[in-house]
Amino acid sequence: MKILKNTLLISSYLLLVALFFFGGYAIGRREINNEGTFPEPTMYAAWSEQEVEERRSPEYEVIIEDGILKIYKCIGENKSVIMSEEISESIFPRQDIKELKDGVRFDRLEAAQQMFENFVS
Repeated sequence: MKILKNTLLISSYLLLVALFFFGGYAIGRREINNEGTFPEPTMYAAWSEQEVEERRSPEYEVIIEDGILKIYKCIGENKSVIMSEEISESIFPRQDIKELKDGVRFDRLEAAQQMFENFVS
């Protein structure tokens, strides 16, 4: 009797899992159109292309000003300091200091931090 009860319980769980699987498969297939691709989204972006161009991703600038090495987060014309550290300019090559005075820009913060750490450490 106990074996029959356990077999019935396991069979019902397997049947339930199979039902959910095939039910989800049927619902998913119903949403695909006849060409085999997903339907086009009905909602469109509420902003224009001009606004998208204005929303730039931030750039990061490593620059030395008055003996202080800084990382700026730049979005368009707006700049904000993320990190700063005082360093001695005399121990680094002139070419490197010249590049830093002009500012070195990066797309990713990690790259800017790596350059910052190279000069600080």
